[in-house]
Formats: sequence, structure tokens, C-alpha cells
Amino acid sequence: MNVSTPVAPAQAGSSPAGQRTKSGSMLAQVASFEFNYQLRNPVFWVAAGLFFLFSFGFVASDTIQIGGGGNVHENSPTSLAQTQMIFSLFYMFVTTAFVANVVVRDDDTGFGPIVRSTRISKFDYLIGRFVGAWLIASLAFASIPLGMWFGSLMPWLDPETLGPNRLRDYAYTYFLLAVPNVLVTSALFFALATATRSMMTTYIGVIVFLVLYFVAIAMVRERLDIEAIVGVVEPFGGRAFNSLTRYWTAAERNTMLPDFAGTLLYNRLLWIALSIGFLAIAYSTYRFAEPGISKRKARKQKKADKALAAAAAEQHSGPVQTLPAARFGQGAARAQLWERTRFEMRQVFRSPAFIVLMALGLMNSVANLVFAGELFGTPTLPVTRAIIPMLEGSFTIIPIIIAIYYAGELVWRERDRKMHEIIDATPLPNWAYVIPKTAAVTLVLLSAVLISALAAMLVQLGKGYTNLELGRYLLWYVLPMSFAVTLIAILAVFVQALSPNKYVGWGIMVLYIVLQIVAGSVGLEHNLYVYGQGPRVPLSDINNAGSFWKGAWWFRLYWAAFAALLLVGAHLLWRRGTETRLKPRLRRAPARLKGMPGAIAAVATLVLVSTGAWIFYNTVVLNEYRTSEENEEFFANYEKKFLAYENLPQPTISDVKLAIDLFPAERRAEVSGRYELRNLTQTSIRDVHVRDTDRETKIQGIAFPGAKLASHDKEYGYRIYRLDQPMAPGEARALTFKAQRWNRGFRNSVEDTRLVENGTFLDNSELAPAIGMSRMGLLRDRVRRREHGLPPELRPAKLEDLSATDKSYFGAGWSTADITLSTSADQMPIAPGKKVSDVTRDGRRIARFVSDAPILTFFSIQSARYAEKKRNHKGVELAVYYHPAHGWNVDRMLTAMQTSLDYYGPAFGAYQFDQARIIEFPAYATFAQAFANTMPYSEAIGFVADTSDPEKIDYVTYITAHEMGHQWWAHQVIGANMQGGTMLSETLAQYSALMVMKRLYGEDKIRRFLRYELDGYLRSRGGEVIEELPLARVEDQQYIHYQKGSLAMYLLQDRLGEAAVNQALRNLVSRFKFKGAPYPRSVDLIRELRAVAKSPEDQALITDLLERITVYDMKVAAPTAVQRKDGKWDVTVPVEAKKFYAAGKGEEKEARLQDQFPIGLFTAEPGRGAFNKTNVILMQRQPVKSGKQVYRFVTDKKPTHAGVDPYNFYIDRNSNDNVMPVA
Repeated sequence: MNVSTPVAPAQAGSSPAGQRTKSGSMLAQVASFEFNYQLRNPVFWVAAGLFFLFSFGFVASDTIQIGGGGNVHENSPTSLAQTQMIFSLFYMFVTTAFVANVVVRDDDTGFGPIVRSTRISKFDYLIGRFVGAWLIASLAFASIPLGMWFGSLMPWLDPETLGPNRLRDYAYTYFLLAVPNVLVTSALFFALATATRSMMTTYIGVIVFLVLYFVAIAMVRERLDIEAIVGVVEPFGGRAFNSLTRYWTAAERNTMLPDFAGTLLYNRLLWIALSIGFLAIAYSTYRFAEPGISKRKARKQKKADKALAAAAAEQHSGPVQTLPAARFGQGAARAQLWERTRFEMRQVFRSPAFIVLMALGLMNSVANLVFAGELFGTPTLPVTRAIIPMLEGSFTIIPIIIAIYYAGELVWRERDRKMHEIIDATPLPNWAYVIPKTAAVTLVLLSAVLISALAAMLVQLGKGYTNLELGRYLLWYVLPMSFAVTLIAILAVFVQALSPNKYVGWGIMVLYIVLQIVAGSVGLEHNLYVYGQGPRVPLSDINNAGSFWKGAWWFRLYWAAFAALLLVGAHLLWRRGTETRLKPRLRRAPARLKGMPGAIAAVATLVLVSTGAWIFYNTVVLNEYRTSEENEEFFANYEKKFLAYENLPQPTISDVKLAIDLFPAERRAEVSGRYELRNLTQTSIRDVHVRDTDRETKIQGIAFPGAKLASHDKEYGYRIYRLDQPMAPGEARALTFKAQRWNRGFRNSVEDTRLVENGTFLDNSELAPAIGMSRMGLLRDRVRRREHGLPPELRPAKLEDLSATDKSYFGAGWSTADITLSTSADQMPIAPGKKVSDVTRDGRRIARFVSDAPILTFFSIQSARYAEKKRNHKGVELAVYYHPAHGWNVDRMLTAMQTSLDYYGPAFGAYQFDQARIIEFPAYATFAQAFANTMPYSEAIGFVADTSDPEKIDYVTYITAHEMGHQWWAHQVIGANMQGGTMLSETLAQYSALMVMKRLYGEDKIRRFLRYELDGYLRSRGGEVIEELPLARVEDQQYIHYQKGSLAMYLLQDRLGEAAVNQALRNLVSRFKFKGAPYPRSVDLIRELRAVAKSPEDQALITDLLERITVYDMKVAAPTAVQRKDGKWDVTVPVEAKKFYAAGKGEEKEARLQDQFPIGLFTAEPGRGAFNKTNVILMQRQPVKSGKQVYRFVTDKKPTHAGVDPYNFYIDRNSNDNVMPVA
């Protein structure tokens, strides 16, 4: 037999010192033996191999990334750290397999009494075994960094995505992060296994820990104010590491590791100490003597013995009764089926594991539902449409675990209890075993789904939302989820029927889950190939489930037929008696197929083939189907063929006349249109390029008098017309066309959510052809571009390239528009311009819109069953068109529009239209967008914002004001198609919105909002995919033109004065309003700002904010306040200041700082709680230079806090030390 523990007799007469030496030697021997024993354990090699492959794949594959991406290398120090910390979570199951096995192995093998009869001490035995198991677990974990290193050596990888492999990076992340994490989880679950002596209970403890961990992380996800505390107490060091590297640039992430100090050091020390505490608990709870029966079990056994004796006595004392005759037939079969199903279900419902799993699933779901859905710290209303996807995302894993686990338990229960030979000898067919066990698992899962839906409703009620919409829960969640878990249950039972033991079955099901996750990345993108998969059904309050549910249910029918075949297969291969081999069962399968099983299999096969053919017809024939790789290849070839035409002189659309007929019930649009094309260039034009702009829209015909079709690439929808006579500068020609957009049938995955039954939202690029080549849709990822033989970067023209001012960055010029839009009679058509007619006839509602000012050839049309609310403000008709149930924030939007007009008109110039409209669209996307006098606004953001707390940021007003700002910054002044183009629209719209918020809510709310903007900008720098650029050279990089733009412009108005900045912007509008080529550049804005800047310091600030990448490091160190004899206070504020200039990849160089900074004294900490201007004792601008300096003030009252740049106007990489308590 294999001896599991070395035993050495104690030496008589040894000295105490000798005893300690022997004890230490024995502990080392026990640890060594345990290490070597586990080294030979297949679990070690399987775990090491799997995690090696996982980590290898994360580096060697382009489809899955952790930590890397953009300019951050796949093998950078931060990528190594993040990968190992993430793996630490899931490695807990492996750790538990090692350390829990230590506790239960001897008793399971029967060797425990022998060990306990020796003179080995409990300490040596228990701690030695633990140390050996922990070391082997740590060694197996080393396969993760090893896999990453090996993956980085693969020859097919793009060398641009990799950096050097440095031993110190691997050593730091492994020994300071990974090994302590293994220690923590080893000690924790070793203690749990010691207390329970149960592997299963310990694994349940792992799941409990995981769920509690994720719940806790969800609760503190956006809590920047307690980041340091969270960093210390989070078990795996992830939050501590991330807090130290949160604002690192790509260059820093690629080369640096945080100092092992501060939060990270405290975190490691705390959890190592707790690990020692867990071991102490394990030691104190472990009983080295032979464990006896517990009092509870003794009472239970005694009670059972009495019942058995009483039954025996009654049997012998009463008359002999004959047993009832066995009944066979359909009625008996049904009764047996029901009773067996009830019996199997009771086994699950009474299982502690089921109760624990359900509790954890509900806990996780409730936590996510309670804390999710915030924007800028402001919650959203818990509408059912939003609750259901979150519930699916947080709860789905629990039914899957239940199905996988209990399928194995129920299928193998009789064999585990050695009852299978008795039960299998009964004259029951195989289906009498298969069906009850499958039905039991399925019904248990259905009950879990229902309970989760009930929990979601309770969350809604807890938040004060009472419109529970039970019908939607049934149709959108309960039925689809029940069907999905039923498929899982059937597959799990089939796999267990096929497997040699339940552990193999569990392993196969885990592999199935992994396959579902990675199927798309390995080419299995069509849902016909992946069991249980189907198209996602997008949800909306406006459009409900639309017609998208039809395709999903066709796929469900297809997989139901396949699942029926699996049930038949389980029946054919079911084990009976002692025979467990697969081959004999396969030989007996044809005989078992006769009769009803064969008929079911035949019908299921017929349904499977017919529904599969119907699905194929819809997804591949009626609709275009392309894999991700084919899609990439399409756009790569498109670029290779046509990008060379990008800078050819082309005419501009100067007038648009469209007739658009929407048929919402059919999801169809018929379009006829006329363009007036005008040559606004300085040269004659011979060829006109006309391209399809959306693959969903088919151009059915183009008429271009005076031109011939020189070429037509039908695959790419690109036409070149040769004019009989070239267009002279200033000349105009007419082009007419017809187009159709028709969504027929259903698709494999991504549906067209733009043209729907209720809530259509289409822009002109989705309805009509465009003139000239555009980069829209072309590949941007550098790795993908290199793979397809393209230049690695596709970037806009440099700021100095004046030829790029011939086009706006939208690719559209100024035009007039006349749009007639018809739709079904019960819907409201909306398009840009003034509504000049609106009639209903023949079941159609027809409205005509004519522009009353120049607009960009960039507009949208919308149609839905809207409610309407209007307000006339100084001759401008303000309107919000919204879903009738979404009236919560409509008045707030109207007020924001009104306030925006009141501010922007005097500040920037007159508003150009007589109307401004907000139009709600379905939650298929979450954004708002500004077109000329029309602003589509998603139902998923402002319309469902919970604005009941006045202390929260009112982002409804902010977003509305931002989109209203675009009526000046994009729809009066539009930037050139070059670097800095979006600064003139997005950055100035951000500034405009901030000024409206300042007017409505004061500066206190603005400071809180700017904190989010600062955090967003600094975090995003590290994920830059090409290079960070100064604001004046932004290349449509959102974190620059939005977040940094907000910070820069707000600081400029604070320094230069709000009136001065507005004067500069007003001058910009007067120069470029509705102006075509040459379009304005960011340097034109900078020129206007410099014109109002009064001092050299202000000029330098403009340079730093707009023309350089500048970051600051301002710090207050130990401010003090000493009371004087006259009752006043001498306040000392030591300040240390630095300024850095950064390059595109994040490399920084310190620069000389000489500027004016605000220094403040307060009676409360700025940005916390109910801080307001009454808490300000003093706020002064003081000259600050590089290095250390001390400022002294005299105040009437003692400040509690002192700070430099206390409101975070400057871009400070560590703003947490700007304000400190006063001693």
C-alpha cells in the first residue's frame, strides 16, 4: 500500500533542544513528503498544463487580451501582474484541490488511525502537510508566467506588441503578488477543510468566497474616495496594484513596476498575517485523535434505531399480509415517472450545496442590480428593460453550475451508493431513469430562474419602482432563460451517461463552457455550430423585442430537436448493472432504438434538418453572412482598391431633396432622392465617385445626366462616372437615385437595429449614396492592418497640411435640404428643418421638412409612436419626442435646452433655427447625437436617469447642454479633416455644457464632475493605441477631446475669465459660421484665445494646455495652524510642485514650473459630502515654482484642510495629495 505520511518514532531521553531540532526536522520531512506526493499527483500536471495553455494563449493569440493592448506590450510588467492576479481568482479551485486533500486524504484512505497512533506532533503533521501543499500549489501556479514567457516567443506575433522579457518583472509579479495570493487562499481553504473535513463543503466555500468577492468589488467599483482603503483590504492585491498604476502611461506600463511600499506593502502584510491566522484556526480546530460521532449524528442514529425496532416488532406481531400485485401499463409508468422525478428533485432541493449556490447567485445578482447602471455617480431608474440584461449577466452562471453539478450527482447517485445492481435489475426501461433525472434537473433550474426573477422584482420595489411588467419578465427572461438551462440540463445528463465517471463528465461540461466563450475566436461564429447558441434579442421599452425574437426562437427550436436526439442518445447508452464500458453499450444501442425512441429520433432529426435549412436560408441567403475575418478582409481590400481616390477633387452636395417612405411593420424603407452637386474646388472635375455607404441599403438606380458609368465595383458598391464635359469651378449638376433598405427574415447574430417597428433612427449615410472616398469603416487596429498587408496606421492629415482644409472632418459640406418623410399613420415622422406640412391619408402619415438655415449633409430621420411636449422660448419651439412611459426627465431636458439658448446666444452668437428637438430612440445604443436642430437621445441614458437626489450630478442636463452646444460647434463652425478637427466641435461642446451646469448648479457641482473627467483622462492615457497627442492635434481620441478638453477649457475660463473666453469663441463663430473650404483648424481657435490672454503666464498656459501634453504633480505636506495671542491663526502650507512634458507614448521630462496656482484653506474637505463655498476660509492665487516652498497665512478661524489646486483644475497625476488635513 502507499504510505501517505512519513512517521518517525520520538527518541527517548532527548533534550528539549533536541526535541525542537527533531520537531523541525520532522516538519521539513512531512512537508517534503507532501510536496513529492503531490508532485506525482495527476492534478498537479493537469492544472499546470491547463493554466500554461491559458496564459500561453492570452499572449500568443490576438483574440484574448489581459492587460496588454494599444501601446502596452503583451508581456509588459503590468500585463504580467494583471494576468497573474486575475488567474489567482480561478486558481483557488486548484489550490483547494491540493490543501483540502491534505486534510481528508488519510481518513478517506483509512490510513488516518495509523498516523494518529504515532508520536508525531499535531503541529508537524498539520503544518508540514500544509507547507508541502502550498509549495506545490505555488509551483503549479508558476506555469502561468512560464506560459506567458513561452507565448511571447512565438514567431507569428507582431513584434510591435511585445517588449523584452526581463527576469525582474517575472520575479516581482510572481513572488510579491502570485505566491502570497496562493498562500492566502491555501490557508483560508485549508482552515475550512480542517473544520468541515469535507472536500465538497470546501469547494462550496470557494464559490461563496468568489461571489462575495465580486459583490464587494461591485459595491466599491466607482468609489474613488475610498480607493486606498479598498486597496489595503482587497485579498489579491489587485486594487492596490491598480491604484498605484492607475494613471501610468503606456511607456511606464511597459518598463516600470510600482515600488513595494505604501498600499501594496500594507496589503501584502495584512493578508500574510491573516493567512497565519487562518492556519492558527486550522490548528486549533483540528482534532488529532480519532474523530468520534457527533452528538447530532448520535441522536439521529438513536432515533433511527428505535424506529427500525418498532417497525420490526409491528411486523412480527401483526397478521401476514400479501404484497400488492405489480402493475404495468401507461398509468403506472406515468406514476412512476412522476414519483421518480419528485424523488430526484427532493435530493437536489434538500442539498446544502443547492441552497448555498442559490443564495450566492441571488446575492451576486442583487448586488449588481443595486449598484450597476450609474453614470457620473448618478443612478438610473430600475426599468425592467435594463434590469433583465443585468440579471442575465450576473445570474446565468448559477443555473449552469447547478446543471453541471447535479446532472453528475443524480446520474451517478445509485452507483456512488453501491445500489446500482439492485436498481438496474428492475424491469424498467432506460428512459425511466433518463427522463426523471433530466426532468428533475430541469425543474430545479426553472425554479432557480423564477426565484431570480422574483429577486429582481424585489430590487425594483426596494428602489421605489413599482412598474414590474410581469409579462416582460415572462417573455424576455423566464421563458428564454428556462429554455437555455433546459438545453444545458439535457446536455449535462447526456455527457454523464456517456462518461466513464462523473468527474470526466464534469470536465467535459467545463470544456463546453470554455468552447462557448472562445467559439467565435476559433472560427465557429455561426450559431448553427455551437450548441444552445442563438442571436441575441435586443430589448427596448420603445420597440419591446421587435421582431428580433423570431430568429431566436427558430434557433431554440433547432437546438430543441438536437437536445431530443441527446435524450435518445442518453437512453441508448445508459449503463445497466456492472457494465460501464462504452463499446458494449454502443453495440446494444440499435436494439434499444426500436419503437418509441426510434420514432422520437426520426422526428427530431426531421425537425433539426428542416429548421437548420430554414435558418441557413434566412441567415445566409436572405441576409449577408460574413465571419469576422471575412469582414476584416472586405475592408482591407476596400482600402487597397479605393483609398487612393481619397484626395481627388470632388463636387459637394449643395442641395438635397429626399422622399423617404418608411414601412415600420416590414422594417423597410424606400428612398428616392436628388442631389445638387456643385464644384466648389478651384479646378475642373472630370470624374465623380459615387459610393454605397451602408451594406444594408441597396442602391437600385442612379441617373446622372451628362455622365457615363466608367466603372462599377458591385462587390464594394463603388461607382465612377466620367462626365461628358468636366465640371467647371462653381458649376452645378443634378444626380438622382433610388435606394431600398429592407430587413427580411432574421440574421445569425447582429441585427439591424436602426430600421425597426417602432423607433427607427437612420442617418443619411444609411439611406443614400455618398460622393467621394471616405475612411469610414476602414481598419484601425495596427495589428490587424499589418496582418492584411496595410500600412500600420491610418491617421488624419497633419495640422500643418493646408490641403486637408478642403474637407470638413465629417466629410460633408453645407447644403439646403427638403425632406418628405412618410410612415405608418400611428407614428410621428421627424427630420431636420422646419415642418411645412403634416398630413395623414391612406393609412400613412406624411410630413415635409425644409431647412431654414444651411445644414451639413449629415442628418437623421426618426419615426415612432411618440408623446410630445413643447415649450416656446423667445420664438424658438423646443420639443421633446419621447416614449409615453418615459416622461420622468422631459421637463429637465426642456429646461436645459432653454438655459443653453439663453447662455449660448449672447456668448457665441445667434441660434440659427426656429426649433430644437430631442427625439428618443431605442436602447440599442447608449449615446446622444446632434444633427441640425434635431438631437436623437437614447432611452438608456437621460430618459431613465434617477435625478431624485439633488446632490448627484445632473447628467441629463449636462448631455442635453452638450448636444445643444453642437448647434454652434459643428452646425455653425465645423473643423477641417485633419488633426485637431474634433477640438472645434467636441471640446467646445464640452465647455459649453460646463458653463450651463455652472449657471444652473454653481461651481461645486462642476468640481465634482471635473474629478470624473480628470480620472477618465488619466486612466485612458495608458490605453492609447497609437500615441497621445496635444489637444490641438487630437485625432478623434475621445479621452482627449472630451475629458482633457473639459479640464483645459474650464481652467482657461478660470484663468482668462469666462467673458474673455466667450469673446474668443464669438470671434471664431463670426469668422467661420457656415463657411466652407478652407475649413477652420484648431490653430484658429488658439489664435483667438491668445488674443484675449493678457499676461505671459496666460500665454504659456495656453501652450501647455492646448499645444503640449502637460501634467503636474502638486503636493501639500503637513500643513499646520498655530493660534496667536490675538485669537487668530498662523497657518503654514508647505507645497511641492513639479511640471512634466510628455511624449506620445508617455515618456515624461520634467519642465520648469513658474505659474500662479490657487491655494485654499477650508473648514471641510473639498469635494466631500456637502462641501460648499461657506467652507472656504481663503482662496488665493500664489506664484508657484518647481520644487518646495512654504506659504504662510493669517486667518480668523482654524482651517481643517489646506490645499494647492484644491478643485483639481490642473491635470495632476496624483490629486489625492493636493489637499491635506491641517494639524
